[in-house]
Amino acid sequence: MINIKSDVERLKNLSTIPVVMKRILETVGNERKGHYDLGRIIEHDQSLAEKVVAMANSPYFGHAGLINNIEQAILLLGFDLVKSLAISMSVFKIFSKTEIQRVKKLWAHSYRVAIASSLLCDKIPVTTAGVCFLSGLLHDIGRVVFLSLYPDIYKPIMFESDLLEKESTLFGIGHPEVSGMFLENTLIPDEIIISVRFHHHIKECTKHKGVATTVYLSEGIVSRFENNNVADGRWDNEMEETLYSSGLSLEDIAFVEDVLNEEGDSIMKFFEL
Repeated sequence: MINIKSDVERLKNLSTIPVVMKRILETVGNERKGHYDLGRIIEHDQSLAEKVVAMANSPYFGHAGLINNIEQAILLLGFDLVKSLAISMSVFKIFSKTEIQRVKKLWAHSYRVAIASSLLCDKIPVTTAGVCFLSGLLHDIGRVVFLSLYPDIYKPIMFESDLLEKESTLFGIGHPEVSGMFLENTLIPDEIIISVRFHHHIKECTKHKGVATTVYLSEGIVSRFENNNVADGRWDNEMEETLYSSGLSLEDIAFVEDVLNEEGDSIMKFFEL
């Protein structure tokens, strides 16, 4: 019998989890030593360090072109955001070369949702654009967890249009809740964890609802021009109502879509780093 909660905890200790990722998950950010340790851990993996620095220089964090190393990233973005970035990037290392293309497709989608979330954050002033960006980037990490734990069961359904229903049938739980489970006790900001957990169930969200709303709407916006079922949220009347009640308009959607189209090549190039 599948026990999701215990399996998620077990995943954090499996030999298949990169040592660097384990150590990142264990770092504590409430002391100066935690900041120093995080920098040293990330720098130990050159390819991961390059990805984190590249992502930290995204204009959506407000420090484009100013960050040359991990120490500067922690100084300008803060411990919590750099740790969140490192976790999202180190997930790649869990998978074999045969699986990595499947995961890249999912993370390219998550990158689009991250960009859209940071843009909507400017329209819905709920928190910093960096937090919204990382909430979007991590919103589907539960799908990666499912694929890691149950590859034979999950691979056939992970890009199905009725993914949430199939997850519920097979596992009794969906990837948003699994995302929250995985990120708990990692000292990632609470608003990121909650927005990830409720990005498909916005009406049930009672805390940090503004951030969750940006991710919820961003997933729907991205689904409007992704034609490969990677986006599991679909734009519908409920999303449109949420859009208007949040003070946004169809012109705001058009703006986000224009930016995403302009960023298309750079998004795919990033995942070749």
